[in-house]
Amino acid sequence: MDETWEYADADTQGHIHGLHLYPARMIPQIANRLIRENSSFGQTILDPFCGSGSVLAEAMILGRNAIGMDINPLAIMISKAKTSPIAPERLALVLDEILGSIERYIHLNRENKYKPEAFYFKNIYHWFSKDVVNDLLIIKESIEKARVHDESIQNLLGVCFSATLLKASNIAFADNPYFARAKTGKALERHAPNVLEMFKKNAYDYLERMKVFQELVPKGVSAKVIEHDSRHMPLEDDSVDLIVTSPPYGEESHTMSYLRFAKLSLLWLGYSSRDVNKNTLRSLGGSLTVFREISPNVNKLYHQIAEKEKRRAKEVFSFVWDYKKCIDEMYRVLRKDRFACIVIGDRSASGVKVSNRRITEELARLSGFSCKATYHRRIPKKVLPRSDYKVDLINEESLVILEKE
Repeated sequence: MDETWEYADADTQGHIHGLHLYPARMIPQIANRLIRENSSFGQTILDPFCGSGSVLAEAMILGRNAIGMDINPLAIMISKAKTSPIAPERLALVLDEILGSIERYIHLNRENKYKPEAFYFKNIYHWFSKDVVNDLLIIKESIEKARVHDESIQNLLGVCFSATLLKASNIAFADNPYFARAKTGKALERHAPNVLEMFKKNAYDYLERMKVFQELVPKGVSAKVIEHDSRHMPLEDDSVDLIVTSPPYGEESHTMSYLRFAKLSLLWLGYSSRDVNKNTLRSLGGSLTVFREISPNVNKLYHQIAEKEKRRAKEVFSFVWDYKKCIDEMYRVLRKDRFACIVIGDRSASGVKVSNRRITEELARLSGFSCKATYHRRIPKKVLPRSDYKVDLINEESLVILEKE
């Protein structure tokens, strides 16, 4: 065990990194070190599974340009908010105007002189009290009425709104913030959030975080964030200098479901359940594929799981097949003699251990990479969503360093 990768006591929420809750983030200290040790100032860093943008932000701080992509619209919003600098004076003026409007409409609403337009999605009153829904609608309408023409500020306001609605919801965050379960009993009775104050705090907190972040980023550095499938990257061959990423550990239905976590926010932001479900089908392993032999470890794994549960074997293989396409794409877009750094943990399926580290190394060799090094680090245990799938706790992850020779 290489203790230097542990960062057990590190602050992972500093400046822009604490903007919005997001599951299974790569901690910024690891992203920073991988970028520092494997690239140079002015080069281009790619994260094809960018999530909430930790890698992108650290790349910018280190004077590298960054490209991030993800299929989750909420991830794209958060990553853009983190990596799109906004003049603090301009942002402060917009926030003052919008917050004034929100306070005015909430006051009128309390006096029965204003009522927001009706809004509904399935189970909305399971996840939110009627008073919270009412206040969230006023905030949502006030943001829309402001007609801010600056796309970066519009995006930021959407992220602040998302952070607010999650905290104001009935989600039992004390149990686990990433797998939505509703408060019950006394906890639900005591839950009476001040939605306006939450939104105001989030907005001004972002303002202060952005000030710190902008002071850390050298001039001329930028990030491009794209909502796109990493199996088909919209990038030219040999166009990036380093890849740093943490792919999903498995298919969405059995490991961390990023889209399930994002669903409440996306519904409020105008996406339908159908939109979210479509994106789930686009996730790695989201659509089943026919088994074919790929490599010794993958073949053995498939047959071990199939002996216990054939459908699970197909699901696991479908994920691996899609993951292989992503690694092929990483190889294609990476420049020669450059590195791809993949942070990933193992899991289990139907009681069979799935070594994502070995699978990554094997698929990478098939793509043309050479495996230069693999490091391991302990992490706090991550509970995966459903015990009926016999998925073990994850308490270690691997850092696989690949080179395109």
